[in-house]
Amino acid sequence: MSKGKNAKYVPVKQSNTMTYVLAVIAVVVVIVVVIGGVLLLSSKEGTPADKAQEAIDKATPAFVLGKADAPTKLTFFEDPYCPACGNMERQYGEQITKAIEDGKLQVKFFMLSFLNRQSPSGDYSDRAAGGLLAIAKSSLPDDQKQKAWMGAHTAMYANQPSEGQGDKTNAEIATVLAAGAKDKGVDLPADVVSAISEGKYTVESAQNAGAGSQLMQEIGGTGTPTVVHNGEKLTVQGDWLTPLLQ
Repeated sequence: MSKGKNAKYVPVKQSNTMTYVLAVIAVVVVIVVVIGGVLLLSSKEGTPADKAQEAIDKATPAFVLGKADAPTKLTFFEDPYCPACGNMERQYGEQITKAIEDGKLQVKFFMLSFLNRQSPSGDYSDRAAGGLLAIAKSSLPDDQKQKAWMGAHTAMYANQPSEGQGDKTNAEIATVLAAGAKDKGVDLPADVVSAISEGKYTVESAQNAGAGSQLMQEIGGTGTPTVVHNGEKLTVQGDWLTPLLQ
């Protein structure tokens, strides 16, 4: 018997089993979408080490020693008045220098000054780092500038004042840094020696130190020396450098 024009359409009811299956599928789809979004966001943000290295790469170091194509790249956060930094230089400086000269290592230096307050003058770290900045800003050819900065950096720590007791005048800092450059075969130009003696770059060095301190804290550093490789902070003890250079 045919249905009349006004007969109502009554849809066939789905079974409880079909309803359950569809609900489960819907939930699974939502979970997959959420997980996919989280993974995609994570891949874009990168690991903590990736983010730390990215922050370092965006910053401007006090100086960069070594070739851009060196296979191993490190970042050093140092304070000229820091005894531990001096110990690191005296213990590993020769190995670091050789690796740089052999083209195996590049080092970015960020010079900080949170230990200023421990020096009798109240600003030794800024003045010493300002002396290194004077060399970095000099008109020396790049290869000579590298040697001069490296020698001055070594000499600065070899003649480091005792924390809380020792200090140096700008003229004394100039003498030390010039002698260090000379040890590497470079005579600092007279205008550079004068700039160090006059403390020409002390203020700029202090500004750089502030930015460097903020960067160190951003990547999780808590003091100097902090040494970073591929965004990871290293423990500087024993034969820590050799494996990195292999």
